[in-house]
Amino acid sequence: MKRSILIVIILSLVAFSCRTGTRKAEGNVSDHLKQFRITELWRTDTLLLTPESVIFDRSRDVIYVSNMNLEPRLKDGNGFISRLDMNGKILDLHWIDGLSSPKGLAILGDTLFAADVDEIVAMDINAGKIITKISIPGAKMINDITSAPDGTLYISDTDANKIYHYSGGKVRDWLTEGLSGPNGLLFDGVRMLIASQGSNDYASADMTTKGKIILTENINHADGIAFTGITGYYFVSDWNGIIYMINPDYSKVSLLSTIDKGINTADLAYDPELNMLIVPTFYKNCVVAYKLEEPGQ
Repeated sequence: MKRSILIVIILSLVAFSCRTGTRKAEGNVSDHLKQFRITELWRTDTLLLTPESVIFDRSRDVIYVSNMNLEPRLKDGNGFISRLDMNGKILDLHWIDGLSSPKGLAILGDTLFAADVDEIVAMDINAGKIITKISIPGAKMINDITSAPDGTLYISDTDANKIYHYSGGKVRDWLTEGLSGPNGLLFDGVRMLIASQGSNDYASADMTTKGKIILTENINHADGIAFTGITGYYFVSDWNGIIYMINPDYSKVSLLSTIDKGINTADLAYDPELNMLIVPTFYKNCVVAYKLEEPGQ
């Protein structure tokens, strides 16, 4: 009996040691995490109409903004794309009209794509006009859009709990299980990163097996994702008004909170070369730019 008790005690200590070792390893990673802060650079005039997403076009040194113009699901034809310069000046408020509720943006070559309710809108950047609209049968509210190097587009459908992909002129389901309100997407070269506003988390999906892993929890109304250019560090926005830094160990740190001011932080973008983070404020009708800094560096 004593021998049995001794064995149980030893096994318990080993198990505890292993668990403690795991926690310690995570702690050691945290000890070496970079510390960041963001400071405001500029903000646009409040002429935009429910700006939801932004994207840099460095080949032309401009920023594109999708304007929902209030209703996120209504096909009312009053949505549009704006152009800004790199200092936040609005170059063309109604640069391209004829959309309904444009949200996520992606660029492939000279074509700008927007996720717009139930269709992908392709726009000629040089001509500043719509080329075509690609309908997605069964779509409810497509939200974000990201591209892969081979030209494939991936599109989230927040209301249908799906991710589609568009390639070769055809739209197909890509991921249809294990999603709850998928919003922000970012293909990082290896995996698909997903910010979900339903499950309030930040996750990854394997591009081949499509296996999904939750990386960071408790991000209320998770919205946009942007890479900092520093391995392992990503911005993720909480639409309610928080910008998080996601660390290599998937812990999160709040860099900014504007909840008390009623300012939303929607689908953001970051340019490492400019060291500029741009954030649409949704109902406040402007875009705000921030500089990322490492105190003491």
